[in-house]
Amino acid sequence: MGWSHFRNRIRLLSTYLSGRVDVGDSAPINLIIENTSKCNLYCPMCPRELGYLPPEDLDLDLFKRTVDQLKGKTELIIPWGAGEPLLSTDLYAMIQHAKANGMHSVVSTNATLLNEKRSNQLIDAGLDILIIAFDGTTPEVYEKYRKGARFEKVRANILKFLEIKQRRGAPIFTIMQLVRMKENYHQVEDYQKMWSIPGVDQIRIKEEEIGFPEVAVPGREDKPRLRRNPCHLLWQGPPAITVDGNMFPCCHTWQTDPLGNINQQSVSEIWNGPAMQRWRKAHVDGNMSGLADCQRCLAPNPRLPVIVGSFLVDSARVKRWVPRFEKWSLFNKLPIFEDKRTHNLGKNV
Repeated sequence: MGWSHFRNRIRLLSTYLSGRVDVGDSAPINLIIENTSKCNLYCPMCPRELGYLPPEDLDLDLFKRTVDQLKGKTELIIPWGAGEPLLSTDLYAMIQHAKANGMHSVVSTNATLLNEKRSNQLIDAGLDILIIAFDGTTPEVYEKYRKGARFEKVRANILKFLEIKQRRGAPIFTIMQLVRMKENYHQVEDYQKMWSIPGVDQIRIKEEEIGFPEVAVPGREDKPRLRRNPCHLLWQGPPAITVDGNMFPCCHTWQTDPLGNINQQSVSEIWNGPAMQRWRKAHVDGNMSGLADCQRCLAPNPRLPVIVGSFLVDSARVKRWVPRFEKWSLFNKLPIFEDKRTHNLGKNV
């Protein structure tokens, strides 16, 4: 990342630490741009379970215009949202365009479509980070959470991708991810053994962040949450843009009104607009009575030194480090996050 990216980060950090809600002409460091709302699975821990989403793709020209606006400021583009990103054939062009504008990219996939052709396309496009969501070590558990997928078929896809990655010497940083839930938390240890293989760069044990009682590990159900520090995501990003162009404060705020629409305004105008400033002010004041999504948010709540560090380091590196920090907090009980809810850490109980 260049000097202009670092300057953007420092300006945002300065406004965060001083409690200012006006970020000037700064841009979000990270940005989610949903490339498709289509999905081929049904997963009980997914927000899609709350309602119907029309199966649509983001317009490629709109993606390019948005990325062009943010050159020299935004560092990480995340072209996925409520859908499975590999269902859009424009994904590879989006990754290439982000790369041409000096931005890293990260994609999360359920790997059901990760065949040899798509594996090579991701490598050729220049993808930086690939997160593979695979939530179990046995067919019974995995297929319970990834309805419509087949354990052995998806596992074979992943192993083939890893073989291609190694054969081609591709630098894609690959993260195998398990979301801890009621039926798989006892498989954490086996999961780490299962995916400690060549080609896997990190194994992420992620806490379930929706809080659906049917799937959440006991103690992580949807409950009000206190914050000691304002949420850094409102200064750092990523805000979330859906396929229709609506922009939201973050990916956890899908049940609120959008801040604006990138078909009518630039990202920077919305990012520093009155609606976004109201969200920041509520956090600075410590009064989130009007922000229902924030009250029930189960996303990790880092301590201040961790927040400051995340502003100082380039965003792709932060993304690579996240799984390590989560494991240190979960298993080693390091005080990385506030208000940790770490119950039944994966041992058989």
